[in-house]
Amino acid sequence: MIRRVVIALGIFFALGIVAPNTRALYEGVCFYLRDVVAYDPRAVVPLDRAGRYAAVYDLVALRNDERRAYLRQQLDALAPHVRVVEIPIPASPQTNLWVRFADAPGALTIYAAHYDKLRDAPSYQGASDNTAAVGVLLAGIRALAMRGDGGARAFLFTGEEETGLRGAHAFVEYARANNLMIRAVVNFDNLGRGALAIRPSAEMPGFVFALPFAGDLAFDGRTVRASPPVPPPNARLTQEVLRAHPGVVVYERFTAVSDSNVFQASGMDTVAISGDDMYYLEQTWHTDADRIELLDTRNLDRAWELIVGAR
Repeated sequence: MIRRVVIALGIFFALGIVAPNTRALYEGVCFYLRDVVAYDPRAVVPLDRAGRYAAVYDLVALRNDERRAYLRQQLDALAPHVRVVEIPIPASPQTNLWVRFADAPGALTIYAAHYDKLRDAPSYQGASDNTAAVGVLLAGIRALAMRGDGGARAFLFTGEEETGLRGAHAFVEYARANNLMIRAVVNFDNLGRGALAIRPSAEMPGFVFALPFAGDLAFDGRTVRASPPVPPPNARLTQEVLRAHPGVVVYERFTAVSDSNVFQASGMDTVAISGDDMYYLEQTWHTDADRIELLDTRNLDRAWELIVGAR
């Protein structure tokens, strides 16, 4: 931990002398160090094995094809309130699960999360990336089905996110072929701790800084790489989320790479939402430390409330 803090401070303060890095310095030093100091792996409200997100306990032990089958079974049990369409992903046994309510009117707001894990093995849980978000979406669908009012919501579980965002590309083609009216896409990836955060969808994940004569650089906690310019998060959707949930953090230079990149590039209004605890995400992102006992129910509840409370 000490080594990472020293490296981060050295990079962030060195680059902080340049005016364009003001926001990156604020996020990269103030927020990152806040999370380093406060981090305690035990400081969580554990997920209840019989509670709202009980499915997460089942999902973390399953391989990717089993996760898809499990989700399909859970969703089919909610018929006739919801309809499920499996969307093929080219050259893959995985499929997307496209979920709509029978009464869904007009243009849709889609809540999306990928169900595949980086390593397709029962020992690799992928709890934060991305089992937690899948459990939140499933819990949201159940709650809306029980109250009989899905409104203009739809849900998308994508496969093959970890192999080039291929499920998201397949959905974009499906949406175009079927003339879907889409008002917004809210993509959840890497939930787990702290508040919720809206992050820019960029080509490189991590903190993005400007360096004279070198341009933008992205530091993901492990490597530094050149980065194309970072587009800001979608302004309209960001304001809508903040009006309904003022506690959501908006990052400008702490970027994400996820299915949201594909939706955004296709012209869909999109926001990418994760947990805001940078140090936790660094510890768990694509590592074996990404385990269910580190998830905090309070973070998942915030995402669930964003879905179920929306109109």
